[in-house]
Amino acid sequence: MTTTLGIAAIAIWIGFEIGIRRPGAASSLRGTEPDRASTPLLVAAYLLATALPLALARTGIGSIGDAAWIGVGVAGLGLLVRGWAMRTLGASYTRNLRTAPGQQLVTRGPYRWVRHPGYAGSLAVWIGATLAFHNWIAALIVAAVMGLAYGWRIRSEEELLAEHFGDAYRAYAAHTARLVPHVF
Repeated sequence: MTTTLGIAAIAIWIGFEIGIRRPGAASSLRGTEPDRASTPLLVAAYLLATALPLALARTGIGSIGDAAWIGVGVAGLGLLVRGWAMRTLGASYTRNLRTAPGQQLVTRGPYRWVRHPGYAGSLAVWIGATLAFHNWIAALIVAAVMGLAYGWRIRSEEELLAEHFGDAYRAYAAHTARLVPHVF
């Protein structure tokens, strides 16, 4: 049952990604210069994060049994945070990194507490969904791969935002955590 819920969490995450983004450039998988290849890197990480737990689930290696329900909860929380972040950004929400003339720095909603709540939510979805597949080894590998991919994405995005918003972004970044309030 939890394996099915892990698949459902990933399917809902994909639904968010397809359904909430504006069509056109905002939903393109084609990278831009500021993107620094982070979009294709994330797509590769998603493919690994989907295939690995399915492959390991059949072996029984790294099984966590009933504790997989923790993963379902983590994935559900991640979906809520991701959805909230996407809705808060509205028209500024895009797949690849870009800014637009007249774009405003968003510091409301979940952005009051962290600079990248959408990425925090996605990390929780993918790690939680992997745990829901009953496998701690896959979850550990997925956490590492996603952490590296999102780390690259965050560095790229913060350079873009600092260039676009200047001192306003630097001041915001100085008092707002990246992913976890009051921690990191």
